[in-house]
Amino acid sequence: MKLATLLLSSLLLLGCAATPQRPLPQPSQAVDVERFLGRWYIIANIPYVFERGKVGSYVEYRARDDGRIGDHYFAREGSLEAPLEESAGVAEVVDTKTNAHWRAQFIWPLWASFHILYVDEAYRHALIGHPSREYAWIYAREPRVDPAVLEVLFRRLEAAGYRRSQLVLVPQLDSVD
Repeated sequence: MKLATLLLSSLLLLGCAATPQRPLPQPSQAVDVERFLGRWYIIANIPYVFERGKVGSYVEYRARDDGRIGDHYFAREGSLEAPLEESAGVAEVVDTKTNAHWRAQFIWPLWASFHILYVDEAYRHALIGHPSREYAWIYAREPRVDPAVLEVLFRRLEAAGYRRSQLVLVPQLDSVD
């Protein structure tokens, strides 16, 4: 079963290497990597295969001594009462001019590209997108987002070419230790 999962994920990530039909919008400002590090709750997403059915999910980006970024994904399978599971990977900034294009690796030798499409001035909310527009994430520093703010974030993703109908709200605990 693990081999089948590995093969399936390999095919998925290889498919993620496709060139987008139209370029992603440039971020309105360069991303401050130091401010971007830390915990981000996944408020909504267009999930890839390993995220389907996950709840209470969040990511933590941590600086590493080698200049890369630890990319740690935490989630619970199907229920907020389920045990918290962690997947550890590595990320690196691809475009050092804007710091908005990153790539991540959870399974060697495969890398997946993602873009920080938007981060607010206070670094409280962020939009992340895959170049194919098949995957997207709404991040927040807190597990709950004001509905009016969430609506604005949904609209920003739509304006960038992501389909709102594919976005799924991710149930969250009020806090995670």
